[in-house]
Amino acid sequence: MTQPPNQQPGWWQPPNPPPPAPPAQPGQYGPPGQYGAGFQSQYGGFGAFGAQPSTPPGGKGRRSKRPLLITALAVVVLAGGVVTAWLLGAFRGMAGDVIEPNSLENGVLAVLRESYGEQDVRNPRCPVDQPARNGTTFECTVDVAGEQKTVSIRVLNDKPEVEVGMPR
Repeated sequence: MTQPPNQQPGWWQPPNPPPPAPPAQPGQYGPPGQYGAGFQSQYGGFGAFGAQPSTPPGGKGRRSKRPLLITALAVVVLAGGVVTAWLLGAFRGMAGDVIEPNSLENGVLAVLRESYGEQDVRNPRCPVDQPARNGTTFECTVDVAGEQKTVSIRVLNDKPEVEVGMPR
């Protein structure tokens, strides 16, 4: 849209900018209200003593090594904390890497009833403090139809999941 002559600008158009001022002569200031006009004098103006390069000619400037050292120290402290926690057993299960006997005995009853069809199973007794490591084997005793029988248990992984053998 163009604006008709001699009318105020509408809200959709900015007012016409004033024409640019002529450049300042050496030794003079720019026009009033004009910022950035250079200051020239017989002494060479701003930077009269020559501009110093902000970086050495070889490339990157000298940077502080403090952030790098702080980061390295934080990584070392964090790694030391993780190793210490691991050595103290913080990453073992809450039970301390042993199978919880009550849970194991309930699991043995469930497997004998559901997988082997033994409905009259009672009184499972499993040894305490059995390690929850892959390949560990031990035996539990159960009463099947009034007879005491032995059931072999093998630990399959560290969750621990176990394999329950047939009662003998």
